[in-house]
Amino acid sequence: MDSNTIITTCATAAAVGSLWASTVQARALKVHNRTSVMPHLQIRQVKNYENGRTGLQVLNVGLGPALVTRSTVELDGVPVGQWDWPTFESMSADWPQRPSMYALFGGVSFPMGDCQYLVHLDDYDEARHAWFWELVAGRLSIEIEYESFYWGDNLRAVPPPL
Repeated sequence: MDSNTIITTCATAAAVGSLWASTVQARALKVHNRTSVMPHLQIRQVKNYENGRTGLQVLNVGLGPALVTRSTVELDGVPVGQWDWPTFESMSADWPQRPSMYALFGGVSFPMGDCQYLVHLDDYDEARHAWFWELVAGRLSIEIEYESFYWGDNLRAVPPPL
């Protein structure tokens, strides 16, 4: 084996190693970039917060904006549709008091740090509104499907059990 063969072999090995290192670094950078703009929606039950406000709240605690693709509502385990005004109207027709609501449908966005009440009462009183806390804490379930503005992720947010 002469010196030219050894030099050529070493140069080829160095080039292959460099290509491998560049590929690994590019993949790591892609993962980092994805996570640096990843939204994370959380749904939580809130009781007597901000001067008596009580209800279901959705927050974007992630690092990027979230785009809602779909919402699904169940009342007492029975699917009733998406979280929009017609569904809310039909569900709340026989409730003792009509709470405020924020509709979710495909295309609604949640910027980083955004917080909205999906349904809430501003003047919650334990004696008069026990039915409402029972509703948001156990009977009403809203699932939100969303994705990042930058990536198609098919993520989901559901309220935690109380």
